[in-house]
Amino acid sequence: MRAACKPQASTVLWLALILPELPLQVLVRGLTDPGLLAITENQPRPLVIAATPAARNRGIEIGQGVSSALAVVPELNLRPRTPAAERALVHEVATWAGAFASRISLDPPDCVLLEVAASLRLFGGLAALQQTLHAGLLQQGLLVHSACAPTPLAARWFARNQAACPQATAGTCATDWRAHLDALPLDVLADGSAVSPASLELLAGIGLRTLSEIR
Repeated sequence: MRAACKPQASTVLWLALILPELPLQVLVRGLTDPGLLAITENQPRPLVIAATPAARNRGIEIGQGVSSALAVVPELNLRPRTPAAERALVHEVATWAGAFASRISLDPPDCVLLEVAASLRLFGGLAALQQTLHAGLLQQGLLVHSACAPTPLAARWFARNQAACPQATAGTCATDWRAHLDALPLDVLADGSAVSPASLELLAGIGLRTLSEIR
């Protein structure tokens, strides 16, 4: 999924590629029907951190305890998270995508950042470049979300929050990209900022919901 946007007159333009549900993609890549599969991690007790659509349709939920998940779907295939494989996959995507950007940066755990301002003319503009990236990765069995902005953190936030706040990703490279940033939900601050979970909980408790409300 990509957020289409017009590049603004800037010498820097970052395009973020997010691998959604990376722990799951590592294991189901290339599979036509992965079936009833869930990925688990100890936090500290074993929890479900990702699940296939088939498993979710049967009632498996993210954050669910393993015992509870097996009670709901006894035949559920549980697999432990594989961080090394996840890192290798992100590196693989970065290596492949490097052909489309003047600069590239790994942004763990699931993001690759491309600086593409100098690449737009070569690849036919931003929309064409995004389409090429998505199509190429899909051929490799990978789903990505993407969005762009003049700063890498904003690009990552837009790409990660397409489902939660689609209006914020529709024009992230336009001159009003800061307005779209303001529309993002407050919990984006948990991703790459120094704001603690306790502070986010406090802000939510007093009714604040978007970034614009804390400026």
